[in-house]
Amino acid sequence: MKYSSALPLAVLIALGTALAQQPPLSIPVVNHPCEDGPKMVGGKAESVETPLDSGFISIFNGTDLKGWWEDCATHTTDTKVGGVWFVDPSSKLLYSREEGQNGDILVTNQNYDHYEFIIDLWPTYGNDAGVFNRTTKTGKAWQTVVDYIQGSGVGGSYNERSWAPNNINEDPFKFGSGGVNAPDITTWTSFTKSMNPASFGCSANGCISSDFPKVWNTNGWNQLRIKFYGGLNPGEKVTMETWIRKIAAPEVPWVPVYKSEQSVVTPAAPIALQMHGGGRWKAGTYNIYRNIKVRPLDKTGNLLTTSMNKTPVRGVEAIDREVRIENGMLLAKLDKGYTINLRDARGGLIESVSAPAGEFKHALPQTLRGIFFAELKGYHGIARFRLLRI
Repeated sequence: MKYSSALPLAVLIALGTALAQQPPLSIPVVNHPCEDGPKMVGGKAESVETPLDSGFISIFNGTDLKGWWEDCATHTTDTKVGGVWFVDPSSKLLYSREEGQNGDILVTNQNYDHYEFIIDLWPTYGNDAGVFNRTTKTGKAWQTVVDYIQGSGVGGSYNERSWAPNNINEDPFKFGSGGVNAPDITTWTSFTKSMNPASFGCSANGCISSDFPKVWNTNGWNQLRIKFYGGLNPGEKVTMETWIRKIAAPEVPWVPVYKSEQSVVTPAAPIALQMHGGGRWKAGTYNIYRNIKVRPLDKTGNLLTTSMNKTPVRGVEAIDREVRIENGMLLAKLDKGYTINLRDARGGLIESVSAPAGEFKHALPQTLRGIFFAELKGYHGIARFRLLRI
């Protein structure tokens, strides 16, 4: 179908807005009751962790909320129902909506220490959301904000519920009053000026308001990337780094918008998605999410490294085998098929997997740290590889 160039500008804008509307729902919306803690199966936290490339693990299955639980101990006056979280399995999208000014947080069943977290998001302007890093059950966390509202920004940080002795409320940029469907940017701070702004379409002197649509889709899909590491023990600083990216413009690299460190001990804990509540949400609208993934880092924010010492036992010959760790994955190059037993330093069995000849890849449990052994058991005998995961 062809359109006449004589169409009024207002009509063209309306058509463009309609085409960019959020995906329609295929299921009825139900506000499920809140929960008291992680879902457990056989004494272990229910998980949906699925290995992806580059060491990432998917933590959202696109079908239901398996691996997550809804915590109404924060951002709500009704601790029984809170806000609305649900998955539309036809589109494989996660939706959130404030319910009667009640919000809450959606929390992973798993704890995470040093990690890189990436999420696709399509927020509605006027909604206050965020990512809670190493959160407690009461919502105490160093938040990465997704404050898609006037006077706030996305990717900055906030001291959530007295997380630190000093108040932290930092925005790398702030949205102005450009309208409900077209928020403008009134200020870019020095965060972007020190991070090669020319690499993502701004001048070397920094970004201005008109640059923002180059790196953020005001009515479509974007990505938020967070690195959160350090601070597990006294004397170690915890660090947050964030980036944003416009999915519709893959030629634009990740835009670094924030980095800060704090002297606060933060134990390993879940990651949570926030729905603010209290009226900081546009009534009847949704934020939607997809492709939620995480990968482990070391305490300095780098990908995990490996120290390896191969020790054959029972007279096993040195044949073509290689075992190592990269990005949270156990990798092996095997000459034959083996059973691989992972054992702790005392010899206790952690897990056992079958490995065919050739290249092999297996996601390690998030909780597996320190010295352990990969024991290759074949008809030649047993070979043991000493591994260290920091």
